[in-house]
Amino acid sequence: MAYAIGGEEKRGSTLCCPQTYGGAFLTLALEDALSERIACVGYFIKLFRWAEGTPHGFPRSASAFAAVLVPLAEARSNRSAYPVSLRAIQAGLLLPLISLLLTYPLSPSSHHLLNFLLRMSTKFVPECQAQDPAPTSCWTQCLSAFQEMARQGVAPYVKVCNCVLSVLCDAAMWDDMRAVYSDMLQLGVEPSIVTYNTLLDSFCKAGRIDQAVMLLKDMEAQVAGCLPNDVTYNVVISGLARNGELDKAAQLVDRMRLSKQASAFTYNPLISGLLARGFVEKADALQQEMQNDGIVPTVVTYNTFIHGLFKRGNVEAAELKFLEMRAMGLQPDLITYNSLINGHCKACNLKQALWLLGDLRRAGLAPTVMTYNILIDGYCRLGNLGGAMRFKEEMRAECCLPDVCTYTILMNGSCKVKNIAMVRVFFDEMLSKGLKPDCFAYNTRISAELTLGAISDAFQLREEMMPSGISYDTVTYNILIDGLCKAGSLKDAYVLWMKMVSDGLQLDCVTYTCLIHAHCKRGLLRKANNIFRGMVASGLSPSAVTYTIFIHTYCRVGDLDSAYGWFRKMLEEGVEPNEVTYNVLMNALCRIGRTELAYQYFHEMLERGLVPNKYTYTLLIDGNCKKGNWVEAVRLYCEMHQKGIHPDHCTHNALFKGFGEDHMHDTIQYLENVVLGA
Repeated sequence: MAYAIGGEEKRGSTLCCPQTYGGAFLTLALEDALSERIACVGYFIKLFRWAEGTPHGFPRSASAFAAVLVPLAEARSNRSAYPVSLRAIQAGLLLPLISLLLTYPLSPSSHHLLNFLLRMSTKFVPECQAQDPAPTSCWTQCLSAFQEMARQGVAPYVKVCNCVLSVLCDAAMWDDMRAVYSDMLQLGVEPSIVTYNTLLDSFCKAGRIDQAVMLLKDMEAQVAGCLPNDVTYNVVISGLARNGELDKAAQLVDRMRLSKQASAFTYNPLISGLLARGFVEKADALQQEMQNDGIVPTVVTYNTFIHGLFKRGNVEAAELKFLEMRAMGLQPDLITYNSLINGHCKACNLKQALWLLGDLRRAGLAPTVMTYNILIDGYCRLGNLGGAMRFKEEMRAECCLPDVCTYTILMNGSCKVKNIAMVRVFFDEMLSKGLKPDCFAYNTRISAELTLGAISDAFQLREEMMPSGISYDTVTYNILIDGLCKAGSLKDAYVLWMKMVSDGLQLDCVTYTCLIHAHCKRGLLRKANNIFRGMVASGLSPSAVTYTIFIHTYCRVGDLDSAYGWFRKMLEEGVEPNEVTYNVLMNALCRIGRTELAYQYFHEMLERGLVPNKYTYTLLIDGNCKKGNWVEAVRLYCEMHQKGIHPDHCTHNALFKGFGEDHMHDTIQYLENVVLGA
């Protein structure tokens, strides 16, 4: 009898109707082809394509895939083997297929096929992750296949091993990476520079900086083998800078510079690390050094500066870097614009943010979901929920669909303006659009229900999370504990505290701080102090917020000596005060007429690299007005404008209330001349 596949007739089969027998026909056809040593590679690939087009598809068995792949491997036809291998991996048959192939005699072609499949599995991981909400199985397939080969003593090519290491690095599977590296050495696979660089990257990302530095030293000590290259040093510099080891990172940069290996990639991580810790002048000096050495800053360099400067609240300096970037002939990208728009939104300068959106479009770029989310957040920060909603509709008009983050921002914005009904509307709309709320979205909704006093609804939402596949976390518990504390249910808050422990979640600084705040508000300072001591005894470090709560409480009751005591304790423990800490102290001093001492804290705040905000200026303006220092009050008001800080109604109330009718005319004239430039 004869059967036809892809227009070709093959003899030797007793089957006459392939459509009827499906998988059985295909299996026998493959056996016939192999037993008769049909050497035509095209036959096997046509058989596969034909089978895929049938209702049953190609047989989902390792033996069927092996029957097609083995002859394709012998013919070294990678192009033809690609779709077959991909289908096997998609069907979850990688490990059974590898295991089956390992039972065959090892030949160059079978070894090549094993490596080809393993390499294919590493390529499949990103596709799998994009489709699967729980992508663990993707890299597990890849790792299991490698381990099976290692168990059978079959060494993959070093390039394939590097691909496996890269996949595990992306999945943050640090221990599995070490195991793969150990297996490589046992199998006699010689690590390449890519192997070492991938391992170094994993050490740095895992925060194991000492191990990264040790491995780098081992590489440098090698007489033969893999010596570090520029990528190696850049990876370690990035890790050191990210983990705050700025001096060590700077030493490596100097070595790279002296050996003429340095590039913008070398400098950028250190610049980022310096800016993150407020060392703006050092970051500027580093940029000047690289330019003096003929290294041209890149778009990434300027993006790093813009992001870092905005994070420190230095709006003016960030704008200057943007102008400098353009003067250098560099084209800002979406990251540049998103950083600028985000910075201005956080500084409540929405007008400039909207101008930048227009500039982004004029540059031929299209705003992304992230761009819109930043602007929606900007409107929400100003309490302009209507403007935020209009931008959401503009997103849709631009075919840029809102995501879970968009709705979470809108829910947060609704909470800000106490419009709890809209929180529920946005949450329900998100569900109706087929979007799956994440932990952040649920936490925001729970917080809203607690604000409304709907404690039972908040707890009901928490119970909905687990069946939806969302694990509630420490933040969820902290929100609930804080809500109960604010509702005056301290007893229930303690019950939830114990439930949190029994659920295996770690109490953190925020958990303790919520309870400390609740007791401080009720004047239960002794109990608050006991909770603080328990927190320290458990090994947790109090945050700036924790200390500021105590400082504020003692200032409120007029016990400034105790407030200063907590401030000193904070500094002794190495906890950096923030803007709120200084504002609390300055406010207390201005209230009792100690404006001169308030200025000392103001200057100390500046020395620490902290940026005064509108509350800082408002309380100093108020303090000066109360003492009749109206010239100084106006100077502070002008300085606010110069620094891009926008006064609010509290600032204006303090300013004009302080001057009184006698100075009102002079004040208005002065403001017109100096501030408005009239």
